[in-house]
Amino acid sequence: MDNQQVTFKCLNSSGPVVMVDDNPIDVTIARRVYERSELPNPFITFSGGAEFLEYLELVKTGEAETPAIVLLDINMPVMNGFETVQNIRKQNEFSHIPVIIMFTNSDDPADMERAIELGANGFQTKYFEIEKYTEFFNSLKA
Repeated sequence: MDNQQVTFKCLNSSGPVVMVDDNPIDVTIARRVYERSELPNPFITFSGGAEFLEYLELVKTGEAETPAIVLLDINMPVMNGFETVQNIRKQNEFSHIPVIIMFTNSDDPADMERAIELGANGFQTKYFEIEKYTEFFNSLKA
């Protein structure tokens, strides 16, 4: 299975672009690249799946804004990306939120297939080149 590039325009709302990743270096890089992109949405991060699911509870009560998209790292302690996307998809009110699984270095077709089976809208290998990472963020613009 080829790496499924995210080619759909998914930022149809003003909600935040959410990154769920336990690696502070990856988060810092993503934030800096995001700031260079053309996207106007706020960029917020969570260090784990459980923390992000708590945020979604605030969305349900109107205390937080629904994410425009979720970029979800797969390898996290406590609750990995597969478990997190599965928990997101169990909640009907969040079935419309695009979830992109972000792989650091996996090209295992089984991981990619599992991500889609669990409800992810796509997957993407994390970029290490600033230009390509910026292009990725810009490609999300509606």
